[in-house]
Parts: sequence; C-alpha cells; structure tokens
Amino acid sequence: MQVLDFKTGIDFGANGNLQEFSPVGFSTTSDDISTWSDASVAEVTFRLQLLRHDIRFAVEVFPFLADGLISQQGCWVFLNGLFVHYHSVKTAVEMSFTVSRDLLNPRANRLSFVLPNATAPKDLKKGNDLRLLGLSFVRLGVDAAGT
Repeated sequence: MQVLDFKTGIDFGANGNLQEFSPVGFSTTSDDISTWSDASVAEVTFRLQLLRHDIRFAVEVFPFLADGLISQQGCWVFLNGLFVHYHSVKTAVEMSFTVSRDLLNPRANRLSFVLPNATAPKDLKKGNDLRLLGLSFVRLGVDAAGT
C-alpha cells in the first residue's frame, strides 16, 4: 500500500500516480490533467507516516453538469467510513477539509467520495458514454493542518 507523500499528493492526470493508491470508481483512462469518477462512489487507499498533528486535504475537482441539465454535483467525503466533509460542486473548485489525526489508521486509510448526482451521459441523451460521471479529479494534496 502506497504512502501518501505530503509533497507529491495524488496526481490524477495521465502521467500521474493515481494507480498507486488502489483506485476504485475512477475511469480507467485519464486525460492530461484529470480522471473522471465513473461510479457513484470513488475511493483511494493510502498509508500515512506517523503524525503528531491533524491533516488538511485539498482536492481539486470540476463537475459534470451536462450542459446545464445538472446544476451541481453533491460530494460527500468519508475517511475510513466516517463522514468528514460535504461540498456542492458547481464549478471547478478546491475542496479543502481538515481531519483529526485520531481518525487515521496506522496501516490503511480509505478516502471515499460519494457522488449521488453522478449520471451517465447516455441517460441524458448526450452521447453513448455509460460511465456515471460526477467529478473529474485533478489533484489531491495533503499537509499539516494550520500550516
């Protein structure tokens, strides 16, 4: 299991390191800068070095809005099954949230993004794409809270 490095984070582009974090619910193909979620839940799994402080996650995303047919993508974020953040994504944004170090496991941690508004373009008569598009992920960064 990959250690989530504070300097590197996770790069979701075609030349990024997403595959090192056991992704689930992400498209198997990426463009130059991002990867789409392709299910109603997208997850990454990682380890962290021993910490003496809380951590702040910063996740750069942009939503699938289907030419105005969907006005927003709701994103519920869970760490190891516990709710940690909610964001209504209407435009490209950096979702930022702090997590207490008490919620982190010393071995494996699972960060889940639940996307109840994810929709297949085919269902909206916007092409033949069957993936449940919600958010396109660009980068996930992590640092010590308060720095």
